[in-house]
Amino acid sequence: MHATRTALIARTLVRRASPSASHAPATPFAARLKKSTNITGVEVAKSPLEQLESRYTQTLHVLKSMPEASVYRQATIALTQHRLDVVLNAKRDADKVRSQPEQLEKIYEQAEAQIDAGQLEQVLEQAQAEYKLAAKMVDWKAWEPLEHPPAPGQWSYFSMAEEAGEGGEDHGPSKN
Repeated sequence: MHATRTALIARTLVRRASPSASHAPATPFAARLKKSTNITGVEVAKSPLEQLESRYTQTLHVLKSMPEASVYRQATIALTQHRLDVVLNAKRDADKVRSQPEQLEKIYEQAEAQIDAGQLEQVLEQAQAEYKLAAKMVDWKAWEPLEHPPAPGQWSYFSMAEEAGEGGEDHGPSKN
């Protein structure tokens, strides 16, 4: 029995999501000085830049399997590529000070400031969630037309004026 395209993609995504020895740095970085994120359930990442680089690369690979016209693809590629660029620049700087934990922590803090989405550990969680969502979007084929047309008015949004009872009336000068 041959595998469907969706099942094949799902297996590939699961395989890519598992950690790989190929992403381990040749010389390990100094131990993190940071002992806690101060966020319950969020542990300090031992090598956040490598983890983020790997996850962003995987996410971009999944996104490129979507049609170029997909708005989700376009927006997510832009965000992911920007963050990957920040991570790669920080990683290049970190490689120069591999054995100096104080300098590494400063580089991590600079990357956090440039990404502006919390601590690197939080950014890593966001990257993992985006990767999973991208895989689901591929499975859902969200760019395809709806199977059933929407009900009339389903995509009509209210206006604040109408909600306040001011909409739909002519508010021109009174003729009294």
